[in-house]
Amino acid sequence: MAVDEAELAQQGKDARQVLLQDIPWNQELWNDLIKRYHGAGLPHASLLLGNEGTGRRPLAFKMAKFLLCQAVDKKTAKNNDSCNQCHSCKLMNAGSHPDYFICDHEAKGKQIKIDTVRKLNDFLSKTPQISACQVVQVYPLEAMNPNASNALLKTLEEPSGESYLLLMAERLGTVLPTIRSRTQRINLHPPKTEQALAWLTQRLPNASTEDLALALRQCGGGPLKAERWLREGLLEQDATYITLMQKWLSGQQQLQDISKALSKYELSDTINWWTGLSLDIMKLGMGADATQISHPQQSEWIGQLVATVSKLKLLTLQNKLQEIAGRLASGQGNYNASLLIESLLLDWQQSFTQTPSTQTSSTQR
Repeated sequence: MAVDEAELAQQGKDARQVLLQDIPWNQELWNDLIKRYHGAGLPHASLLLGNEGTGRRPLAFKMAKFLLCQAVDKKTAKNNDSCNQCHSCKLMNAGSHPDYFICDHEAKGKQIKIDTVRKLNDFLSKTPQISACQVVQVYPLEAMNPNASNALLKTLEEPSGESYLLLMAERLGTVLPTIRSRTQRINLHPPKTEQALAWLTQRLPNASTEDLALALRQCGGGPLKAERWLREGLLEQDATYITLMQKWLSGQQQLQDISKALSKYELSDTINWWTGLSLDIMKLGMGADATQISHPQQSEWIGQLVATVSKLKLLTLQNKLQEIAGRLASGQGNYNASLLIESLLLDWQQSFTQTPSTQTSSTQR
């Protein structure tokens, strides 16, 4: 397939706009970081922890831009943000700062390999070109293979010059203990629902409140992820998932047909959606009400699943899904998607003591 250069350029522009925007729910956290900077100073290595969509990357970019800013009096004047006027700030806005290095994976689902970390180390071995320091961003930390992690560990143990490393991960459990112990943790949390919905309404004024709320639930409360989810049409994909699972679990469609339909989507999206469904079943089974699950509009159907589910088999399936999701996130999931989907569909079917009915309309959202 030919590469659409205009589309790629627009994607890059959109991604940069996300980095440049202020994230209101992280303002208090930013104020705390500035207070630390003007006090004891920021650590050599920080670990930004938070669910996707809570603003880890915009916060890391904002930190990097501030640290690289050439405003000579920012320390003595106790500036609380970058000046946005100096040569350094303009280069950051343009995405071409020579003292800023991004260490990431080549594509979603790929690993960060040791060659990339070697480039990082080579970058840090040189003196800053225009700013007083160097800043490195590592994202996502989960995508590092063992060799890359060990190479990064050596960098953390032997910091070079005036440099700052900003590492990002979703869950602390995915980070090596040796890396955890050499970084200072910065925890990002999703905003309150009201604040998140207000922000999404500004970003997507034509979207309905119902769709915004559903996207926010599906994305773990992360507004940035919810915005991308809606812009990429994943709301319709969510409705398709529901329809396909209702047909499969009620015996209305053959395995190969359901598998073929699901194989059209990113494997990680399907695994994450199934994980969410399993959590919804567990929550309702433990007495939660419809407002506490990802699909409140499907609470009747999910309630039918609760009535026939084997809790032990569902828990086993959920653990399997989480393991697969972790491997995919770290770039280690070299799966045959079709075969894996068929196997997991059978696991779903065997998690119920009888065939669930499907009376709830799949068009409800």
